[in-house]
Amino acid sequence: MFFPAITMFIAITFPFFGGLLGFFGGFAFAPTTYFLSCVMWLAIYKPKRFILSWFTNWICIILGFILMILSPIEGVRNIILKAKDYEFHS
Repeated sequence: MFFPAITMFIAITFPFFGGLLGFFGGFAFAPTTYFLSCVMWLAIYKPKRFILSWFTNWICIILGFILMILSPIEGVRNIILKAKDYEFHS
């Protein structure tokens, strides 16, 4: 009960909460979901090169890496744009 109340207060108070989620999500969500899991699967199972599962994993690795780079950049951009006219509890 306490954690959702604090999270709700922060989300209501700061208009750039979505930018913060994008910023931190790019560092945590993209690597653990797309990038690292595919790299570990390739390291453990060692599939033959140029088969469907090998291509699929490499596509997920590349897309996850792009997401890991672009999401924090967009999150910071969003924070900067919204912080220009930010007024506390407005």
